[in-house]
Parts: sequence; structure tokens; C-alpha cells
Amino acid sequence: MLFKYCPLIFLFNRYVAGGIDMLFFNHGFNFLNDELNCTAVEKFNTSTRWIKQKIDNFNTKDGRVWKMRYFERLSFYKPNGPIYLFLGGEDEVCPLWAAKGIMYELAKETNGAMYVSEHRYYGKSIPLNGTDAEAFKYLSARQALADNANLLKTIKSKSQYKKSKVVVIGGSYPGNLAAWMRLLYPNLVDAALASSAPVLAKMDFYEYLEKVNDNYEQYGTKNCLATIRKIFKRYEKLMQSREGIEELKREENICEKCDMTLAENQHTFFMSKAYVFKNNSQNGRIEHIKNHCERLLNSSKTETTGENCTCYGLDAMNGLSVNDKNNTWNLPWTYQTCNEFGYFQTTSSYEQPFKNYIPLEFYIRICQKLFGPEFDEERVNKGVAEVNNLYGGLNPNVTNVVFSNGDLDPWSTLSILKDLTHNAPAVVIPRSSHCRDLLSNEPDDIEELRDARKYIKKIIKKWIGVTVW
Repeated sequence: MLFKYCPLIFLFNRYVAGGIDMLFFNHGFNFLNDELNCTAVEKFNTSTRWIKQKIDNFNTKDGRVWKMRYFERLSFYKPNGPIYLFLGGEDEVCPLWAAKGIMYELAKETNGAMYVSEHRYYGKSIPLNGTDAEAFKYLSARQALADNANLLKTIKSKSQYKKSKVVVIGGSYPGNLAAWMRLLYPNLVDAALASSAPVLAKMDFYEYLEKVNDNYEQYGTKNCLATIRKIFKRYEKLMQSREGIEELKREENICEKCDMTLAENQHTFFMSKAYVFKNNSQNGRIEHIKNHCERLLNSSKTETTGENCTCYGLDAMNGLSVNDKNNTWNLPWTYQTCNEFGYFQTTSSYEQPFKNYIPLEFYIRICQKLFGPEFDEERVNKGVAEVNNLYGGLNPNVTNVVFSNGDLDPWSTLSILKDLTHNAPAVVIPRSSHCRDLLSNEPDDIEELRDARKYIKKIIKKWIGVTVW
């Protein structure tokens, strides 16, 4: 039996890891947790800790506090060894970062202590309940940076850490946080690794799909990009008539009650169809792109990205809860994109094959629907400008920060790809994707990725005064 779905604001039961918001914003932190298989987590001598944080770190008159979760592992620590802090981001934090990956290897090689922090409003670290703009008033990168600074000060207050150097590590949005920790707290943080960090906030992030286009052109099979354009052009043509819409519904198993003449439904349909291309570029390898192209050449349409989904319109956003386990919309991250970063992956550029059916206006409507009419284009753009002014965009005034990116990753177009200075180098890893350098070496990893990890560890050791051999 074929299940019917409607490409509106719906729940992906199988294909979109991390939830419906992944369809719209394609953030990366939850994919990192998936790589570690955090659903099958074991303790690995990692202890769960809690620390009281202020709800508002910048208001001395506000005495309200909440509990922030973090993890500690001291298996390799020796007196005066470095402190490594892996920064959490837009998902529940995974303690396995203290058991695998580049932080684990650095700690093992330098007798370091490992900590993993959870970002406010994610996982179990919830300052305030609620899902509206007022509840999220204290959700921002600046507040999260202050939380982590307070955590580090608390850790450093222990006698065994008085002489310990501090290294912060993050990937994707937490990669931003890693660089910005070094920027705002240079007396507390000695070095940072900012992996796949889109440090430039941008409302209309059309470069994302341009990079997807380039990847399929460079690494796909012959005529692959032309085939993609043909498929999406056909989708566009079918949308133009009632007969075409009915044909599309039959082909894609779209439920009858979905009105595909509505612009919002068409936008979400094109988003769902572009998702697999985005995911192969952001989180895959070149063989995934090539294999996908081979399948496309033998088909007249793209792969379906959802099934057995309930048919909802934008009204389904009403009443969503940040703590509702049955809700796959990541409301805190959506708020951060609407309030600080933008990152709206639009089709406003002609240098992509998905037609112009994912406009900026649709993202703005989502922001307004979820958080209020004041979240219009002007408000979003103001937030983006404030972030870039505060942290420096693509020219942050930092030292002892290494910026790493895979050249497949569409997020790299908002990251630092050239050395800022000798002490703020950029590492671009050929044929590699989002945050791959944060993981440990695997047998099928390409040599360039292995070399990048080796170089990153070497330069961090140099910055914290550990003998490099």
C-alpha cells in the first residue's frame, strides 16, 4: 500500500534525520551526533554534571538561574594538562564526544581533561519553558558564550587546573562559538578549532544551493546536472495547470486534500525535493553524489523524501512545544535563524537547478508564523547585521583559531577559506564534507582528511605549548 503525504509543514517519519526543520534550515550539529550514534551511548567513564547559570548573563539585577548540563571525562588527565571543551549547539549534546573524535585524540595525546557542554534551550538545558519569542528572549549566541565562559571559570577555579591551557572545539554553529569564545574571552581561552563554521550571518543564503549545483556538476556523472534541471523544470510545468497538479499528486503520492495551487505548498514541495541533493553535498561524499546521479539518469523524477506523513498547512505550527518529544520541529534553532543568523537557503540565484520556488519570503513567513509579525524581513536583517558587527563576520580579530572546512560543504561559502593571519589559518579539505575533521580516522577516509586532522592537532599542540613530535 502506498502512503500519501503532503509537502507542507509535515513530519518526516524516516528520511529527515533531526526533524522537519532540517528540510528548511539543514543545520549540521545533529548530523554530528548521528555520526557518533548517540542513541546507543555508553558512559565511557564520562560523568554528567550540572552548573547553575544566570538566565540573563548581562543583567545584574536579574537573579534568576537555571541548570546547564555538561559532561566530564578525566581518564587521561594529569596535573597541568590542558582542558578541552567541546561546545554543544543546536541539538541535545552527545557525551560520546569525550570518547571519540579529534578532542578525544588530543586529550589522550596531551594528558588533557575533556568537557562537553550543552547549549541553552537544547536537550535538557532549558532556562525557560515556552515556545514564543518571549520564552526565547534569552536564547542567543552571546548568552551561550557567556554560559561557557562561566563554566570554564568554574572549572579553572579548581587547584589542579590553575596552570592548564584551555582549548575550545566546535563544529557547524558551535564552530562559530569556538571562534567567538576566543574573540570575546581571550584571557580564558588559549586556542580554538572552528570546524565548518559559517561565521558570516546572512539572510538570503543563496550560495548554499549554488554550491550544491557546483558539486553535482563537478562530481556527478555526465549530463547529471542537465537531468536535474530537466526534472525540476518538469515539476514547475506541472504546477501550472490543474491537470498537471493531479498528475504530480499521483506520481508523488500526495494526499488529495493538499491544495497544490497554494504557493506555500509548492515551496515546501520543492524544498522536499531539493533535500537529498543538499544532504549529499553537506554530509555525504563524492561517491554519494555520483551514485545519486546514476539513479537520476534512470528515472524521470527525484527520490521521495517522506512517507506516511500527516497533511498540514502553516496553521500546524500553532501550539508547537519545545519540549514535545512528538514534535520534530527544532523551534530553538528556528528562532536563532530568525533572530540572529538568517541562513535561509533560497533559490534566488539562477546558478542552481531547482527553479525559483524556495523564496526568501517563505522563510520570513515561517518566522512570523512562529514568533510574531514583528519578525519581518527588516527585523531578521537587523539581527544578522548585529551578529556580523559584533563578531566580525569573515574578518574576526582572532589569533590561535584554526578554521577548517570541507570543500564539498555548502556551509563553507559562509566560512573562512583563506588564512586570516599566520596564527589564524584556514584549512580547506578537498572532497570532504561538513565537520568531517572532528571525527576519528576511518579506514575509508581519504588521505587529505587524515592529513588535515594531523595538521590541526599539531597546530593546537603548538599553541598550548605541548611538545610536537
